[in-house]
Amino acid sequence: MLKVFIVDDEAPAREELRYLLAQFPDVSVIGEAASGEEAIEAVMQLEPDAVFLDIHLQDRDGVDVGQELLESMVRPPVIIFASAYEIHAVRAFETEAVDYIVKPFSETRLEKTMNRVRKMLHAQKTRAEPARFSEEQLQSLLQTVLADQQPRRVPVEKNGKIILIDPNEIVFATLEGRYASIYTDCEQYATSFTLQELESRLSRQQFFRTHRAFIVNLAKTAELVPWFKGSIHLVMQDSRKTEVPVSRNVVKELKKRLGF
Repeated sequence: MLKVFIVDDEAPAREELRYLLAQFPDVSVIGEAASGEEAIEAVMQLEPDAVFLDIHLQDRDGVDVGQELLESMVRPPVIIFASAYEIHAVRAFETEAVDYIVKPFSETRLEKTMNRVRKMLHAQKTRAEPARFSEEQLQSLLQTVLADQQPRRVPVEKNGKIILIDPNEIVFATLEGRYASIYTDCEQYATSFTLQELESRLSRQQFFRTHRAFIVNLAKTAELVPWFKGSIHLVMQDSRKTEVPVSRNVVKELKKRLGF
């Protein structure tokens, strides 16, 4: 069995990855951690074969945590970095990570990752030195990461028909009843997704959950309007100039994502 350890400060992300890894009969998740310091202590004690390590941790930079594990352990695990953004891929591979996967994870992409882990572990058993990537392999891995970021079209319903729309057309989505509705510049579409399911299909680099009932396309925001007790509203770039509420607890992160 391949012993795997998961590090992510978001419980839903850990649960999702644990569920996906459970589909592989030769993989056993032996533990998980919500912080960098907790991860270092647990990984050194449990000695897993592979570690899925989120780059954006609350207490530590994930790449630094991975580097510390590789440098301090006699038999370090294979490291797979995970993030909602592809921009850290080069830095991750420089740390000798075996792979870098972009959230939300897909079963197909995870299968490729696990195949890569198996090959790397086999190579380490047959060599005195840890296996290293060639320049060609690094470029191939980076291309794989970038391919993961290609937008997937979203199936929506309109007048009894199923239409596939480009995520770039979405201005915002909101929860209406049990399921999410998608709004483009001039149209409204029904979906069969919950808001959480829709969020998992969209790029976390481009889309942001501003509120329990709203997801916005950051590229379609026009204004930030101060609101009650430190909260704000976003004015969207649609024909209606829709105002979307932003919960106070995500205002700081939203401003960071928008660049100020």
